[in-house]
Amino acid sequence: MFSSNLLLHFLFQLFIIIHSRADLPGTWELLVANAGIASMHTAVTRFNTVILLDRTHIGPTRKRLPQSHCRVDPNDPVHKQDCYAHSALLEPSTGKLRPLMILTDTWCSSGQFLPDGTLLQTGGDGDGFKKVRKFTPCESASFCDWEELEETELARGRWYSTNQILPDGSVIIVGGRAETSVEFFPSRHGNGAVKFPFLAEAKDTQMDNLYPYVHLLPNGHLFVFANYRAVMYDYTNDIVLKQYPELPGGPRNYPSAGSSAMLALTNDYSSATIVVCGGAQYGAFIDRTTDSPAHGSCGRIEATRPDPVWEMEDIRLGGLWGIW
Repeated sequence: MFSSNLLLHFLFQLFIIIHSRADLPGTWELLVANAGIASMHTAVTRFNTVILLDRTHIGPTRKRLPQSHCRVDPNDPVHKQDCYAHSALLEPSTGKLRPLMILTDTWCSSGQFLPDGTLLQTGGDGDGFKKVRKFTPCESASFCDWEELEETELARGRWYSTNQILPDGSVIIVGGRAETSVEFFPSRHGNGAVKFPFLAEAKDTQMDNLYPYVHLLPNGHLFVFANYRAVMYDYTNDIVLKQYPELPGGPRNYPSAGSSAMLALTNDYSSATIVVCGGAQYGAFIDRTTDSPAHGSCGRIEATRPDPVWEMEDIRLGGLWGIW
C-alpha cells in the first residue's frame, strides 16, 4: 500500500541516505543539497530511481519545468500559469534530478504500483479530486513523465484514501475524507463505487478513519484498519467476514496517524501478522499550541487466526505520530 500516511516525508531541500556500519547504528550521506520540492509522496521504481511528488497549489517550488512547459489552471488559488515543477525524478546513484510535470493537485492523494511497475496515483484536492494518473518508469537515459488520464476518472472524489493491489493486478481504493465507500481500478461495478459501512462506523468526531491501513491477506481477503477498529473484508462479495478486537490506546489513523505493516508471511505463507504502532490523542492535530503526547504502544495481531487477539508492547524510544 502506497499512501502518504505510511511513507516518510522527505525534508525540504534535502535528500539523504543512511549506511549501516558494524560499529555504528548508521551514518548519513547527503545525496542532493537541494531537491527543489518538498516530497509529500515518495516511491522507488524498479529502475532504482525515486519519484518525488508534491501538491500543486502552494506557489512556486525551487525546481523549474523545462522551457515552454507550464501548467495552466485558471482555478489555481496561487498561480494561474505555473512554470515550476511539483514532481521530480531522482537518480540516487548520480544525484541527478529531472523535473516532472504534474497537472492536477495531488495533495493527500494515494497510489499503488501496478504489476508492470507503473505507479497509479489517484485523487487529491481541488482539480485532482477524481483524477487518475500514471507514471510508467524508464531507464535513466530515456524520457518518462506523468500521464493524466482523460477518459477515466474516479467514481467518487478521493482525498486521504488508501490504494491496495489485488491478486488479479487491479487496485482497490478505500475510503477518503467524507467518503465511506470503495472502488476499483479498472472499475468493476456499473456505478463505480460500493458502500463500505465499516468506515462510517470507525469514524469519530475527529475523522480518525482517514488513510485506512489495508493489507492483502494470504486468504485473498483484506485486513482493513481504521481509528482503533479492524475487519476482514471480502471485497469480491462485499461482505465483512470478521470483526477483530478493538486495539486499545486511542486512534491510530490520520489525522492522529501512526503506521502499520504486515510482517513476513509464515507457515507456508498462510499466516499473516499485522503490526499497528503509534498514533496520537483525539484532537491532537487541532491544538498545536500544547504538547500532545503520541501513543507509545504497538499492537500485533495474527490476522489469519480463527481467534485473533492483539498483543501489546511499548515502543522503547517513545511514541510515533505521523507528520504532515
